[in-house]
Amino acid sequence: MGLDLAISGGWLAGQATFLSVCAILLSACSVFPFQGSSGAIFSTVDTSLKPSDKSMAQKNLQKALEKSLSGNSVRWQNPSSGARGSVTPLKTWKTSEGTYCRSFREKIELASGKTVSRNGVACRSAEAVWEAT
Repeated sequence: MGLDLAISGGWLAGQATFLSVCAILLSACSVFPFQGSSGAIFSTVDTSLKPSDKSMAQKNLQKALEKSLSGNSVRWQNPSSGARGSVTPLKTWKTSEGTYCRSFREKIELASGKTVSRNGVACRSAEAVWEAT
């Protein structure tokens, strides 16, 4: 599955605390400008982001959350617009319902030099799509 899970005695011993922290992280999702199932940060970049940039950002977010180990960035660049971005998965966990969730950092830089960054949380649906919670 490409997900890195911390499954050791120490992690399990602190599971109650960990789950409390996860609940706090998940409740913070409404603060971030998620849009669509990808959770990309389009609403904060305004109309400067072209449809092809949005598509690349969405695909990159899905790829990073599905395939990349925590701490490893996945980057994209659109040669036609000059926009580029990256997603870095930060942590991975499994909820009590069996759903995988990941926290991540996303950054988009427009050709103009304007940069937008955010931290977010997404969970994997039964259809293998990462969605904002």
